[in-house]
Amino acid sequence: MSQSLSGPRRTSYALFVLALAVVARFDLAPCLLAGLVSHMILDVTERRLSGAGARPLLARWAALAVFAILATALTWIFVKFLRLGLSRLPVLMDAVLPRLTILSERHGLDLPIENAHELRDLVIAAAKKNAASLSKTSGLLTRGFFLVIAGVFVAVMRFLTASGGLTPGPGGESGGSLFDALRREFAARASLFIRSFERVVGAQVTISIVNTLLTAVFLYGLGFPFRTFLTLTAFVCGMVPIVGNVVSNIVIVTAGLIVSEQMAMFGLVYLVIIHKLEYLLNSRIVGGAIDTPMWLTLLGLVIGEAVMGVPGVLLAPALLHYAREELRAIPT
Repeated sequence: MSQSLSGPRRTSYALFVLALAVVARFDLAPCLLAGLVSHMILDVTERRLSGAGARPLLARWAALAVFAILATALTWIFVKFLRLGLSRLPVLMDAVLPRLTILSERHGLDLPIENAHELRDLVIAAAKKNAASLSKTSGLLTRGFFLVIAGVFVAVMRFLTASGGLTPGPGGESGGSLFDALRREFAARASLFIRSFERVVGAQVTISIVNTLLTAVFLYGLGFPFRTFLTLTAFVCGMVPIVGNVVSNIVIVTAGLIVSEQMAMFGLVYLVIIHKLEYLLNSRIVGGAIDTPMWLTLLGLVIGEAVMGVPGVLLAPALLHYAREELRAIPT
C-alpha cells in the first residue's frame, strides 16, 4: 500500500462524511437503513446460493423471492409488535403497579411515585409536554413510509444491475480521469460500509433469533402472561446492541412479577444465563471483528439516536466498525 493517501481518496472520505451529514440533516436515515437491510438480504442470499453451485440467473431470482418472503415476514412482525404493545402495555402497567407498591412497603423502599394514579398523571403530563413532537412524528408517517419504500427500491435496482455502480473498477488509481478515480474511491468507501453493515447487523440478527427462541421456550414453558408480546419484544429489542436486551429483560421480569415474586426472580436468573451464553455465541459468530468496547458502543448508540433517531441506533454499530476498518487501512 502506498505510504500516503491520494487526493481522490482524501476527497472520497470527505464526500462520505458529507453524505452521512445529509442523511442526518434531512431525516433520510429510514431510507438508508431500509436500503441497507434490503441489500444485505439480497446480496447474502445470492452469494450463499452461488456458493452452493446455483446458476447466476437462478441465484439472483431466488434471492429476490427470499427477499420478498422475508420482507413480508418482518413487516408482519413489526406491525404485530406495535399492535400488541399498544394493547398489552397498559394492562401490564395496571397489573404490576399494585404489586410494586406492596413490595416497596414490605421491604421499606421509597418509590418515586405514591401510587398508580400518580404514575398515570406523570405519563399524561409527559405526553402533553411532547404533544408538538408527537404531532410532528404522526405527520411524517407518510414521508417515512415513502422513504422506506424508496430505500428498498434503490437496493433492489442496484441488485438487479450487474455492477451496481458501487464496485470499484479495475485499474486502481492509475489511468482514467479525475472523476473516474474519485468514483472508484467513493465506491470503495461505500462497499466497505456495506460490508460492515452486513457483518455487524447480520451477527446481531443471528444473536437476536437465538435469544428469541430460548426466551420463547422459557416463556411458554413456565406459562408467562403476554407470551406472544414478550417473544416479539425479545426479537425486536434484540436488534439493538446492549440496550435492547436490557429493555426486553425489564419487560419480561415485570410480566413475571404479575404472577409471583419467585417467577420474576426465576425469569431474571434465566435471562442472565441466556445472555452470558450469548456472549460466547457472539464471539464464535463474529470473532473479534466487531469487538468494540461497551462504553464506545453505548456512546455510539446515544449519538446515533440524537442525530438520526431510532435508525441511528441501528446504524451506529456498523458505522463504528466501518470507521475502525478505514483507520486500519490508512498507513501511518
